[in-house]
Amino acid sequence: MSKSTSPATKIGRVYRPSPSDVALAVATVLIIFVWMFWSFLSRQVRFAIEFQADWGHTLVIPFIAGWFVWLNRDRILESPLKPSITGLLLVVFGVAWFSFASIGPVVFRHHNLMGMGVGLTIFGLALAFCGWRAMRWMWFPVLYLIVFSQTVSDRLLEIVTFQLQGIATVGAEIGLSILGYDVAREGHVIDIYHEDRIVPLNIAEACSGMRMLVAFLALGVAMAYRGLDTVWQRCVLVFMAIPTAIFVNILRVMTLGILSTMDTNFAAGDFHSMVGLLWLVPAFFIYLGIMWVLKLLVLDGDDADEAEPDAKSIGLRFDRGIIGVFLASIAVLAVAKVSFSYGAQAMQVHLQTEPVPLRRSLSLIPSSVGTWRAVSDTQYDAASVEQLGTNSYISRTYVDQGGRGRSALQFHVAYYTDQIDAVPHVPDRCMTAGGMVQRSASPENVALGSFGSDWPDDPAGVLDGSPYPLARSIDASTGEEVIVRMPVGDRLMRYMEFHDPRHPQRRIHAGYFFIANGRWKATPSGVKMAAFTGGDKHAYYCKVQVVAEGDAGFDRDAFLSESESFLSHALPEVMRSLPDWSEVIDNSEND
Repeated sequence: MSKSTSPATKIGRVYRPSPSDVALAVATVLIIFVWMFWSFLSRQVRFAIEFQADWGHTLVIPFIAGWFVWLNRDRILESPLKPSITGLLLVVFGVAWFSFASIGPVVFRHHNLMGMGVGLTIFGLALAFCGWRAMRWMWFPVLYLIVFSQTVSDRLLEIVTFQLQGIATVGAEIGLSILGYDVAREGHVIDIYHEDRIVPLNIAEACSGMRMLVAFLALGVAMAYRGLDTVWQRCVLVFMAIPTAIFVNILRVMTLGILSTMDTNFAAGDFHSMVGLLWLVPAFFIYLGIMWVLKLLVLDGDDADEAEPDAKSIGLRFDRGIIGVFLASIAVLAVAKVSFSYGAQAMQVHLQTEPVPLRRSLSLIPSSVGTWRAVSDTQYDAASVEQLGTNSYISRTYVDQGGRGRSALQFHVAYYTDQIDAVPHVPDRCMTAGGMVQRSASPENVALGSFGSDWPDDPAGVLDGSPYPLARSIDASTGEEVIVRMPVGDRLMRYMEFHDPRHPQRRIHAGYFFIANGRWKATPSGVKMAAFTGGDKHAYYCKVQVVAEGDAGFDRDAFLSESESFLSHALPEVMRSLPDWSEVIDNSEND
């Protein structure tokens, strides 16, 4: 009599796992993988959900990569999969790199550097389990998953985005002119002269086409991989994603410009986003047309990939060494996770920062501070708020009722929390995009003279070895005096001067600084060093900006003098809205 065999059979050195064995093994590896990289994966998913227009496609990429593997399953399974020890070495290197980028020197703590470690680990696991022969067909899906399933740093995209804004602006200006519209361009703003009125069209970062470009690159790579035969065709199709996205984005901006002449609300809010989505449909067909043309340029069979194997579904087979590789992979990931967690705890590095709510709305900053009175408030439309990156802001114009101020001050405050790689919008870029020309060679950090010299030290609160300065504020509703902790650090303002080419005699002075986790910082790079190094459990930063216009006689010193006069009264009111960092630390230690 023959003995019944288990679903998982071993013939020679070939191991045929049962479906339940495969499911259990995959679930085990997946669970421990997610456990190891939870800090990165959870942040990546949050980015994709909170910024769907930019990075929502990253949630779909794993399914596309899995589909690519499924399409090649017959080739992959032609012969038993032979695990590779080299893959285990890549796994070790990947988790080591991730750990270094997470808890190593501050300069290396970056989302995309962490992503490189995650990607190496994924590639290593695929190689370890499937071997070099199978990776002939699996390398592309794995690489596609690694490249397109994670967000790209705002800092890395900043230069590209700015250039794309310029291209979209110039292209839309030319296109609208061809259609007969009277237009003028200044920086990234197009003025459309229509029926005795000027309709401004601001080409914000959301209109740069960066979203469309990233999505088209992901789409182009996928279509090239499955829809074309030769290498040169695939390269051309992927490259054509760039001009296609740029061209369609120009048409989108032109559409918004034409619609805004009918109603300015068409260029903002949900309608603005809807126009972008509608243009994706013709863009997709344009791209299909390009692929069709490329197919016509090559005769059938020329330089084509080898024919599909005439395969029968043989099933999943492994060399028997798979059991050792499986156990070794689990051991490597488990040991790495325990070591990583212990190292983060020993070095007091918080892998995930938590948001800190404002103590009160920024809108409660009084309209009267000292002798300065607010004369107007600016409310941004949905597109501008999206570009700003936060709903917590105020933008007001103040004038000095005491008669000493020579110019109105445009006061802008924006609050951000729990954003690891956000780059705040600063005059260096925004005013240049608005058509202003920077007069000074580069921004300079200027000390605010005697500003805050009368603030006494807090006897009970210390940050980074320095006591918090204390300022006094009068509560507008009760009239009572309020003691406010001020930020610690050198009181420097990032200053620059611009002029408007349309009004050469006018001078525009701009200054800004940041308050990050209770610390005063003058530069965007200082924000990360102050709040997002992992040393604090919570993280926030606030941009404080002052802008003033004047004639040639209103110089740098006059602007700084007025800014100091205004901020001496306004900044304590800002700090009343921001979190009291001493209290945040105390509460965090008590948790």
